[in-house]
Amino acid sequence: MRRTSWILLAVLLLSLVLSACTAVAPAGDAAGPQTYTLGIALPYTGSLGSFGTDFQKGVELAVEQMNAQLEAAGASVRFQTASADTEGTPDGALKAVQTVVQTSGAKVVIGPLTTSEVLGAKQFVDENDVVLVAPASSGLPGALAGDNIFRVMYPPDTYSARAFAEIATRRGYENIVALVVDDPFGNGMIDVFTKIFQEKGGQEVSVVKYAPEPADLSGEASKLSAEVERLSASGETAVFAVAFLGDAQKLLQQAVTDPALGSVDWLGVENLVNPDILGDPAHAEFLAKVGLTSVSFGDAQNPNTQPFLDAFAAKYESEPGPFTNYAYDAANIAMLTMLSAGNDGKAVKSMLPFVSGHYIGTAFQAFLDENGDQAIAYYTIFQLNPEGAEFVEVGSYDGQTDTVTLEE
Repeated sequence: MRRTSWILLAVLLLSLVLSACTAVAPAGDAAGPQTYTLGIALPYTGSLGSFGTDFQKGVELAVEQMNAQLEAAGASVRFQTASADTEGTPDGALKAVQTVVQTSGAKVVIGPLTTSEVLGAKQFVDENDVVLVAPASSGLPGALAGDNIFRVMYPPDTYSARAFAEIATRRGYENIVALVVDDPFGNGMIDVFTKIFQEKGGQEVSVVKYAPEPADLSGEASKLSAEVERLSASGETAVFAVAFLGDAQKLLQQAVTDPALGSVDWLGVENLVNPDILGDPAHAEFLAKVGLTSVSFGDAQNPNTQPFLDAFAAKYESEPGPFTNYAYDAANIAMLTMLSAGNDGKAVKSMLPFVSGHYIGTAFQAFLDENGDQAIAYYTIFQLNPEGAEFVEVGSYDGQTDTVTLEE
């Protein structure tokens, strides 16, 4: 080959290399400064308002820290937030997500909180290529493959229902009287619990349902009391509260003076392991007497835990509420995915499981199953101490081996 041919070939190859380098240049550098909006749709009012408010603080802290790191790195992307109140209802969640998306152009939204809220917004986000990153939803009806909802922190309630059923069996409860919120979370939890409890030899599970956001639960308390008296005559009976924190506090207003409800053990879902439920001394005394026991997703300390706690306290001059770190981690997963996939819902949907599987958060790894739900299920079993002052660890549950360990 002649020398001129070699030169032409070299020029051609160099052109191809330069073209390839240009193609992989960061989009932000090519397009100039960019601002990505991270939506937030959480309940700031209603019985879940304290959770939603703290969750929002966790998201805002994550955004502040991410922007500081991007600035220090000389990157051109920055994040901002747009937020709306779901009011803790499915309709409210739909309106909140629509408002955030339509007014800010957000393609990724952190929230909502409960499964009923998530399902309320599901059709809209699926049809509009918007991704929901839900920090705490765990209800079984939300375990759906192929949709735009990723429940990156809390595992589906199949696991906790199994744990509760095993605890009930170990303690010799023959019957259960359950107060259940009539929504996807409550109904899914009690259905799985009942099936497994009875497979393990349990007898009757009597369910008293209540509508979400009740004004009071005096009627339901009377029904629970009557069922406890009836079933206690045929065997060891316990109460199982599948309720939100504010609703459980309403129930306690009646329960503290009810001899039947105070004569049996109580089980309760994870959100009841909260210092707020002990704020009323009469409630704390009652719950200590009935030995309130709960199964809560187990947070493991790691090198990211204390820096989050310190940063939250420094910014807000208060400690984060229960599960607030889940919102912080969900926001980080969302932002890291957007940095790699761009501000595009379809691309984020495709990339988010990969990012989650490589993310170590403030407590654990966010590894997703085929439904886009947290697949690692390791729970701590808590019981209120005899003084009614604090919840102490009394055991654990490993969802991978379906094994309960109790220290009683």
